[in-house]
Amino acid sequence: MYEMLIMRKSEVIIRCGTDEVHGIISQYYPEFQLLKINNIMVPITLIDQIELLGPDEPLSPVAHRLREPRTLHLVAQGGNSK
Repeated sequence: MYEMLIMRKSEVIIRCGTDEVHGIISQYYPEFQLLKINNIMVPITLIDQIELLGPDEPLSPVAHRLREPRTLHLVAQGGNSK
């Protein structure tokens, strides 16, 4: 999903709790679960909603909501993830 937004250069609003970031996602780092938008790194585990904006979208913006809260798991080098 994130690669499609990057390729199309779709303008989005990302909501994390009460904070919002408005712009275009420029990079997705799957190994770290991070999105880069407006030179800000946003952990995808903290994203509550991604709202698509732009001329190609319908009049009412499409929203992607995460169904459940996620947590980050740190993995030691050479260790197994749990």
